[in-house]
Amino acid sequence: MLKKLFLHTFFLSVMAHAYVNLEPPVIGEKEGLETEVSLGAIYNSGNTDSIAASFSAKGQYNQKEWLAYLIATYAYGESNEIRDNNNGLLHLRYVHEIADTLYDYEFFLQAEFNEFQDIKSRNLAGANIRRDFSNDFFDKLYIGLGLFYSYMEPDVINDIDPIYERIKINSYISLLKKINEHFSITYLGYYQPNTEDISDYRIFQTLQLTTKITEQTALSFDILHTYNATPYHAIENTDIRSTINLKYKFK
Repeated sequence: MLKKLFLHTFFLSVMAHAYVNLEPPVIGEKEGLETEVSLGAIYNSGNTDSIAASFSAKGQYNQKEWLAYLIATYAYGESNEIRDNNNGLLHLRYVHEIADTLYDYEFFLQAEFNEFQDIKSRNLAGANIRRDFSNDFFDKLYIGLGLFYSYMEPDVINDIDPIYERIKINSYISLLKKINEHFSITYLGYYQPNTEDISDYRIFQTLQLTTKITEQTALSFDILHTYNATPYHAIENTDIRSTINLKYKFK
């Protein structure tokens, strides 16, 4: 059973829920291509109470004035040979500096699905402006604001669960605090209200505690919290996910 689950997870996600390093990317900090993979074990509470395996990968290309990265994640789990966790995400982002300022502009695309939130597909396209607020306390601190188009389709379309097409505000905070050379804390939080109805909003936030093992490997504990004010019928508003990840960075 365990062998079957591992093989299923691995082959469905080799190019793609564990999370890679969520540290805010900084333009000009380094140059060239860097990649990272992460294998994890997840505990879910909310719409599913289960244990699952996960895999994610990240590729980032850095230049002096811009950077681009692609993140792919996939998670799959079974309880008593019944699938109870099946979700994935693909995120592409381009970030370019605004010369001689603390601001950058961003463009992003995202596609995701989550079987146990009744989301057949959720596709996003948007743009942000972010500002660097890094200081003596926070090693990296960025706040972003923008807009995006959201298309969300349920597994079964009906009057109760329709297709949602919305324009949403995208606001986020991304920070890194290094406790010492081996341990760091990363936080990424989004608040995304509907421009036509602010009571229709989504919160997505991840707290990541990372311990470096070697220059290329690290162990992290991630807590993911999502809240959707208008989920599909019979789906809970809140999901909480805890993940232990083993990460490897290629250099």
